[in-house]
Amino acid sequence: MSDGLTDGEEREDDREEGSGDPVWDDWSTPPRATEMPVLHLDGFDGPMDLLLDLAERQRIDFGRMSIRDLAEQFVAAMERLVGRVSLERRADWLVLATRLVLLRSRLLFPTSPEAAIAAEQDAGAELRRLEAMVFVRAAACWLTARPQLGIDVFARPAATAPSREGGYVALMEACLVVLRGRGGRPEEAPVYRPVVQEFWRVTDALARIRTVLAEQPEGGDLSQFLPAISVDVANRDLRARAAVASTLLAGLELAREGAVMIEQEEDGPVLLSLNRSQASLAMQG
Repeated sequence: MSDGLTDGEEREDDREEGSGDPVWDDWSTPPRATEMPVLHLDGFDGPMDLLLDLAERQRIDFGRMSIRDLAEQFVAAMERLVGRVSLERRADWLVLATRLVLLRSRLLFPTSPEAAIAAEQDAGAELRRLEAMVFVRAAACWLTARPQLGIDVFARPAATAPSREGGYVALMEACLVVLRGRGGRPEEAPVYRPVVQEFWRVTDALARIRTVLAEQPEGGDLSQFLPAISVDVANRDLRARAAVASTLLAGLELAREGAVMIEQEEDGPVLLSLNRSQASLAMQG
């Protein structure tokens, strides 16, 4: 050599400088490639490349393995080997991991339209089951919030049935009732029947408005359509208010149909009149 160094001296100088890779800088032992990341999944323990080979050849049940566990173990292995493995080799491992994730993701989708329909039906049944569970939970919470019998409230004791046993006096009384016949039996308890008040109904008001407007199409105040209520009748004020309410409701119903016109100025009386089109039709008839 021009500088006077031998080959051995050159190798030693290179060794002293170092290449930055601890694997290749250690010349005491022959350089070895770092092992493939080892995965511990459900049904598999071994290097990642072996798992990919078995999965591609369908020699292992890859569908039972978790993508999350695979990703977490791969990330942990990559972090552990930072600075010890070259970037190119770690890139190759990333490609292998990507192929594994792609194969596993394909197993999540149905393989045929029939399988897709079955999966959709199963998903719908699961949703209905969850909705029923939510309903049952809501009903249970509602029942729990109500007063509990025997804890918050207490029921009345059951009435004791009258004893059928009797003495000599009770026997004589029973014989006396039989001998007297129906005439001696107590009268039946009267049945309560509420009194129905005869108020001015909406049907009566409709008939009254039609009759008055047929005679007087120009109509008039709402009071002209009210029935005559006697002074000495019971509940006269209540009957008068009911008549006003029924007449006004009947007028509104006829106005909605277009047969009657209702007008009212501010704080003024309610005026009812026959609709102009209806009045013209009446005159033509």
